[in-house]
Amino acid sequence: MRRVVWFSCGAASAVAAKLIVDRHASSCEVVYCDTLISEHPDNKRFLKEVEVWIGRKITIIKSDKFGSVDDVFEKTRYMSGIKGARCTVEMKKIPREKWQKPNDIHVFGYTFDEVKRADTFEKNNPALDVEWVLIDEKIDKHRCLAILSEAGIKLPEMYSLGFDHNNCLGCVKATSPKYWNKVRINFPSVFENRCVQSRLLGVKLVRFKGERIFLDQLPPDADGPKEDIECGPVCQTPSRSPNE
Repeated sequence: MRRVVWFSCGAASAVAAKLIVDRHASSCEVVYCDTLISEHPDNKRFLKEVEVWIGRKITIIKSDKFGSVDDVFEKTRYMSGIKGARCTVEMKKIPREKWQKPNDIHVFGYTFDEVKRADTFEKNNPALDVEWVLIDEKIDKHRCLAILSEAGIKLPEMYSLGFDHNNCLGCVKATSPKYWNKVRINFPSVFENRCVQSRLLGVKLVRFKGERIFLDQLPPDADGPKEDIECGPVCQTPSRSPNE
């Protein structure tokens, strides 16, 4: 039996990896589903620093069919919908299912402020044996950031830019005007590419004033609440129906 920590280049999964490796060094793996090409370039630096910190090489697994999230959108003609994002399924869930073993204990970076999300996760994934190390230790998101800072590890650049998560640039799970306008400002080429892709596939990615609209219809000054977006190696599989 082994514990598998699913590292995501986020602060919480890094702290979870450190705790598990310190406790179960001989019977654990830290694994990253490779989407680096679609993420902020600084994530490569963060991954390497976390490897040094935890004293363990992070195993990198990847899709056999797709090289990037844009590759997924182009080849499957699907971005995101009511059952999830196709990129997450193809580049994280499927590689995870191929790599894992039946008796693995899975460790994800859910924090103490995400207890309800963890409960929902267990209900939706009854076949997985999971361990919530951050929740058990009552470590919340802010504490994760502090632990990394205390270890001398600079947080991923996406946090410095004011983003609340470290997903791929222009994450198609996001619906917040605030998020997409931050992408427009910080990564204009990514924003323009998502505008073209979403128009081509008929996907209204953003929710504005209670309605779904295309990204190129979003006013540059539109604001809204922050959005907590989850993206990991467990995700619902989207249907083949048109994007929602």
